[in-house]
Amino acid sequence: MKLPDTAESFVDSVRTNSKLLIERGFWEIPTPRIESWFRQFCGPEERFFAACLLDQVIFRTRQQFEAALRSLFRSNLNGNLYSGAEDLQLLEMLKGRTDPKVRLVPVICETDAPTKSGPLVLRRLQRILLLNAKWMCWPWQAVKAVEDGSVETILFVDDFLGSGGQFEGFFRQWHFDKYLDSRISHFYAPVVAHQNGIDHLANTLPQVCVVSAETLGQSHDFFSAAVWERLGHNGCVTVDDATSWYLDFSRKKNCAPKSVPPLGYGDLALTFGFSHSTPNNSLPILWYWSAEWQPLLER
Repeated sequence: MKLPDTAESFVDSVRTNSKLLIERGFWEIPTPRIESWFRQFCGPEERFFAACLLDQVIFRTRQQFEAALRSLFRSNLNGNLYSGAEDLQLLEMLKGRTDPKVRLVPVICETDAPTKSGPLVLRRLQRILLLNAKWMCWPWQAVKAVEDGSVETILFVDDFLGSGGQFEGFFRQWHFDKYLDSRISHFYAPVVAHQNGIDHLANTLPQVCVVSAETLGQSHDFFSAAVWERLGHNGCVTVDDATSWYLDFSRKKNCAPKSVPPLGYGDLALTFGFSHSTPNNSLPILWYWSAEWQPLLER
């Protein structure tokens, strides 16, 4: 891969900016972790590519994540459930002792670990918004509530919607799809959603309303033309050059699990991460851990 003449200065600039982002609290990534990750890249080509990745990282701190949660429940979600009502109506109902006929349900499958992000989001919601835990339940409890006729609205909470396949699998695994034609309203509320996932669910589960605080799209694909028009310095490195180089490097370094494609789940090729976890739709080179590879971000 032919590098631009400014490659070395670009690498130095990105590394300096990364340290500033950490020092100013915009990245909750320990400096030694960045250094350990960067040391795995040897030579001008690898260092340039590592700098390109760092330059494109989108990181949401704990504070930013919780601010997005507040916005999602106070405004976006509230407006979809209660059009024309006050912004805090949903929160007031979920704080109260009178049954709102609404249940908050984490997105978690039977085979998922207890550390899955869905339950974490519920805990954060209860803490920062002071919600009544009585209106929170596990998926199997929500299904029973639907069968009993004791609820009218199910709110599925999550941190991230990627390709949409995982949520669809979750929804069908717990048999929520059996009640799509009933009086029950289903809302899926990921804090961040990718447009691919929104479109997928609109086609496969059109009765489920997706509401998020932040939306990602094609421009967030690391291997998009828009990204490499800038990183490639006006055609010196093309999208095809970068993609081919990355796939070859990933194979040689074994920095992706066998269960996830090298471009991330759904081939979204994201460089997005939270302080508590990184979606598997992001490039594995950023979050995969093995005896041979040290990650930059938490998975």
